[in-house]
Amino acid sequence: MLGWKKLKFGTANSLASMCIHPRSDDETLDTCEALVAEQKLKIRELEQELQQQKELCVYLRTQLQAVQYLCGLDSNTQLDLAETRTGFIASVQTSQEIYRIEDIAAQQQAEIALGLIKNDLKIKYQQRTEDLKIANQLLREEIIDRWRTEEALRESQQQLELFFSQSVDGFLFITLDEPVQWDDTVDQEQVLDFVFAKGRVTKANDALITQYGSTREEFIGQTLNFFLSHNLADGREVIRQLFEAGRIHIECDNRKLDGTPICVKADYICIYDTYGRIVGYFGMECDISARKQAEAALKESEERFRQLAENIESVFWISDIPKDEMIYVSPAYEKIWGRKCAELYAAPKSFLDPIHPEDKQRIVGSLAKKILGEYDEEYRLVKPNGEISWIRDRAFPITNATGEVYRIVGIAEDIMERKRVQKELQDAKQMYQQILDAITDIILVKGPESRIVWANKAFREYYQMENSELIGRIDAEFQEPDYTQQYILDDSSVFNTGEVRQILEEPLKNSYGEVNYFDTIKSPIFDTEGKVVMTVGVSRNTTERKQAQKALRESEERFRQLAENIQDSFWLVSVELTDILYVSPAYEQIWGRTREDLFAHNYNWIDWVHPEDQNLLYQSFGRIVAGESTSTEYRILRPDGTTCWVCDRAFPIYNESGKLYRVAGICEDISERKLAESRLQGTLREKEVLLKEIHHRVKNNMQVISSLLELQAQYIDDEATLFLFAESQSRIHSMALIHEQLYQSDNLARIDIQNYVENLVANLFQSFGLCNDSIQINLNIEPIYLNIETAIPCGLIINELVSNSLKYAFIPTCQGEITINFLEIVPTEFHLSIQDNGRGFPPGFDVENTETLGLRLVKMLAQQLDGEITIDSQCGICYNILFKELSYRRRI
Repeated sequence: MLGWKKLKFGTANSLASMCIHPRSDDETLDTCEALVAEQKLKIRELEQELQQQKELCVYLRTQLQAVQYLCGLDSNTQLDLAETRTGFIASVQTSQEIYRIEDIAAQQQAEIALGLIKNDLKIKYQQRTEDLKIANQLLREEIIDRWRTEEALRESQQQLELFFSQSVDGFLFITLDEPVQWDDTVDQEQVLDFVFAKGRVTKANDALITQYGSTREEFIGQTLNFFLSHNLADGREVIRQLFEAGRIHIECDNRKLDGTPICVKADYICIYDTYGRIVGYFGMECDISARKQAEAALKESEERFRQLAENIESVFWISDIPKDEMIYVSPAYEKIWGRKCAELYAAPKSFLDPIHPEDKQRIVGSLAKKILGEYDEEYRLVKPNGEISWIRDRAFPITNATGEVYRIVGIAEDIMERKRVQKELQDAKQMYQQILDAITDIILVKGPESRIVWANKAFREYYQMENSELIGRIDAEFQEPDYTQQYILDDSSVFNTGEVRQILEEPLKNSYGEVNYFDTIKSPIFDTEGKVVMTVGVSRNTTERKQAQKALRESEERFRQLAENIQDSFWLVSVELTDILYVSPAYEQIWGRTREDLFAHNYNWIDWVHPEDQNLLYQSFGRIVAGESTSTEYRILRPDGTTCWVCDRAFPIYNESGKLYRVAGICEDISERKLAESRLQGTLREKEVLLKEIHHRVKNNMQVISSLLELQAQYIDDEATLFLFAESQSRIHSMALIHEQLYQSDNLARIDIQNYVENLVANLFQSFGLCNDSIQINLNIEPIYLNIETAIPCGLIINELVSNSLKYAFIPTCQGEITINFLEIVPTEFHLSIQDNGRGFPPGFDVENTETLGLRLVKMLAQQLDGEITIDSQCGICYNILFKELSYRRRI
């Protein structure tokens, strides 16, 4: 079947049609019944035609009888009329006679025609009957032939189905929804698009479905787009080649339905209809993944062998026994023998030439051992440069299917290094013995029956004996009988089980009769066959450690007494903060929970912390793990619903190497302290409210004083006195402004100078009625906060100097500027400058000896600030004051 280039549709016995449209027994029977029905239909048509002819004959016969009846009726009537109406007879007879002659002529013609018709019908009937007989005979023969054909097809179908289903190779049929033309007249890319979208699997055997790791329901009906989605480009090229050639054999990579890659060997054959159009194709696929893997493995193995043989330092060789020739020798031969491989191929025995004379005869005599598999020799080579090297040469026979040795493979290695190492091992043995003697732990090697084989210096010194005195002896000869019995049992356990045994606090009495305690590890020593031949024991004196452990236990007991009797809860956790190692009994009193609950809910203890405080603990965890000591105050929720404040102090614990390995802490109940702090905070808040109220009242009182001065001024007509009243009001307002800012601020101790100066200057401009832009104020004030001790003098100074500038510095209707700089030079040290670009001091004005209240007040306030004031009047007037922040002075 795979040899067909094209398979055609339309022939009943076409195997390709059977494969594309396989019929069951019911379908074959339906086909035969259809043929019989077709013949029956033809017979029925012939019978209908015959029936019509019969009906025509009956009809003509009826017409003939009617004519005969009419002729008989006219004769009788004529006789009767002759008797009754004589006078009329003559005319009637004449007329009747004429009609009778015409009727007789018509009757004769009808009879002639009927006879012809009968003869014609009889001939046709006979002809049709013969045709039916022939048709029935042909039909019977065709039905028999069709039945035989169907039986053959059914048998062939069964054989094909059996082959199809039982084959280990995968078979499938891809059928297109519509036939496609494949030649130069069509757009082949569009045809391929149609084929990939409409080419579906219509039939597949179990082997193929298993090959793709699918079920029949998942597999049948799938398109080429589905199967070749992983590589549509290559898939289209395969189908193109298939359609071009009609059949194709390929090996390609494919994918199972789960995406697993497989390698497939496939044969595909196009299936055509009677018009030469492609209706699908038949495919046979075989999973060759294992073969490909095996080929790759073999190739890789061969490559590894080649790489190994050509790169190892040993000589690998193969010789043919029947032909007595060298088949292969690795390149290392030239390095080790110092001769060319070509010389050995030409003369296989030439490898014996460089063997040392003292070894050659022995090696030549042992060559016969190669065929027996017993050849394993060491000998010396003399290289062309005179250098001598040791060689180990081994050979292994290879047999054929009949068991005959037909090849020998061998490997020869340079063991000069090994020989050197053997000497070094001898030296190392001595060195290791010296090292073991230098170890302070006791090392004792015993053989069977617990007899001493070797002991290191520490053991010999412990018993004041030499190896010559110890070898072959047993412990009972120089040790307490109560101890030696256990020694023998431990040695027997190691000998019998071959397992390492650890013995803690093993007592050993030394030569002075003192008993020390040792931790011993007894291990087996195996021979090359894996049999225990000796034991080695390594014992470390733990007497001092036992004493230290005793002291530690006493210390731990003291700690336990302390931890369990203090009111604070002591705890110890792992470095990961996940395992609680210890918690003192005070925990139960503070947390209101049992320690058993804590250990049972190790990870959930954080849930017992107040939700608002849990984040504090999480933050402290990171610092603890980083090795910091922390102190965290948080609330815990007790089972009875009450809340308790605790202070948890944690600190890291480091091991001997300085690595953090534990975290310890003390948890203290601070509920009472928190209650006291809460009360104190409440009292402090009350005092703050009271202080704000005082500042508010002071500000109000100053406002009242200012208002009283304003009312008093209404009764004064003297301009100078009114001016003094206005200045006093301005000074009072500068002080009241500070108290106003304090009671409006959250900070009752410090004044925001920037905000204060802005309000102060704005108030001065308003009091002087300067609402236009004739005088511009420039403020350069850093964010500075001063206490009230310093702020009030500063405010009064600014009030006096700005007021002087507004009153005296500028000519009316002229533009002017006032600049205020308030800067912090260093912490708590400040520079205040107030400058105008006005007309300056009048001629002859003595600044130092002036009697004006404003300047005198400014100097006094500068002295109050412990500051220095300088006045520059070269361009306008500039006042510079350097001062420090004053400390609060108690008034009581």
